[in-house]
Amino acid sequence: MSMISIVRPEEARAFVSLSNQLEKESDFLLYEAGERGMSIEKARSLIESIGKQENSVLFAARDHNKLIGHVMCIGGSAKRNRHSAKVVTGVLAGYQGKAWASQLFAKVDRWAIDHHIHRLELTVMIHNERALKLYKKIGFKVEGIKKQSLLVNNKWVDEYLMAKIF
Repeated sequence: MSMISIVRPEEARAFVSLSNQLEKESDFLLYEAGERGMSIEKARSLIESIGKQENSVLFAARDHNKLIGHVMCIGGSAKRNRHSAKVVTGVLAGYQGKAWASQLFAKVDRWAIDHHIHRLELTVMIHNERALKLYKKIGFKVEGIKKQSLLVNNKWVDEYLMAKIF
């Protein structure tokens, strides 16, 4: 059975496994394979912390109880930016192009509206055409370019700053 729901603390091991696999498969993520070194304890703490914040959430896509993708929204901590959340996402390569990311973001949209989130924002490497196409399709707009913001495989990479306003 396939579904999307909030990640629970007892799924920390599965979340670490998903994160490690995503980082191995893609050069489009912030962390390189093995760089983050997230332990099960750190993952559990992260999941618990997100669960306590009204303006933050961590959703996972599951295929027969296997975590295959996620979207994490981290809300602002100050009174002036609590309405805004930064988005981090990833879907395993074998599940891309099968509407999983669109389903995850549809869940995020409903959550954002229900939790009075006015703005979602993310960054995407400008050459990540697949992700860029998805983000534009689901309502994100490019607000600017972060010039040479990342060093990937010894090459400077620009990122788009994108946002969706509700």
